[in-house]
Amino acid sequence: MQQTPLYIVASPHPRVGKTLLARLLLEFFHSEKRQLLGYDLNPHEPTFAGYFPRWVFTVDIADTRGQMELFDRLIADKPVSTVIDLGYGAFEQFFSVLGEIGFANEARRRGVETVVLFVSDRAPATVRAYGALRRRLANVAFVPVHNESVSVSFDKDDFPLSRPELRTISIPRLSPIVRGVVDRPSFSFATYLVKPASGPTEIHDWVATIFNAFRDLELRLMMGRLTSALGGVSLGPPPLPGRTPRG
Repeated sequence: MQQTPLYIVASPHPRVGKTLLARLLLEFFHSEKRQLLGYDLNPHEPTFAGYFPRWVFTVDIADTRGQMELFDRLIADKPVSTVIDLGYGAFEQFFSVLGEIGFANEARRRGVETVVLFVSDRAPATVRAYGALRRRLANVAFVPVHNESVSVSFDKDDFPLSRPELRTISIPRLSPIVRGVVDRPSFSFATYLVKPASGPTEIHDWVATIFNAFRDLELRLMMGRLTSALGGVSLGPPPLPGRTPRG
């Protein structure tokens, strides 16, 4: 069965670029003309939902009713490309419930692959949280994300990949003036990317780099599924986006 991705953008700390990453991912899906859906799990400050009121639902998982509403929705209908912006306040509760109900296995059975995009920072508590989640949720794909605006350095040993075919995603630093532009509620990454310009701009290059990283991630996830289906026979790394493999 073909698997549709469910991306959970997460970090135990605020202000590390989770919502920015969720926005980019949802607009990437839109640019690819996919069916898409988003959930904002920060009901008191639903920034993600504010950017996409037609595509993103706000859900409060503070009680059992909210938890059931969310997890039932994620697997009840025909799978669509889905992005969850997990507010740091709901971090522990969300992953505890996800593990307790065996969500990832049931989701996979219904054609949904659970992928956590874990936004890193240099705090020791973040490193510990990443390791603890990987141990608790061994059947979930974890992809570390290095946001250069949060920390210049990134130690791969602190955030090891959960699968050999995966790679860390890097979000390059933007200049403060440009960051102010992309943070506007009316700004669209996908629209700007195809907007005619006299030449490449900082935003064009930045968005194109990140969208290519998303394409590469999805190719690697697909190759991992094929390898697993073939009983562990490696098919080799997928070609980089935009390049044709030599015969």
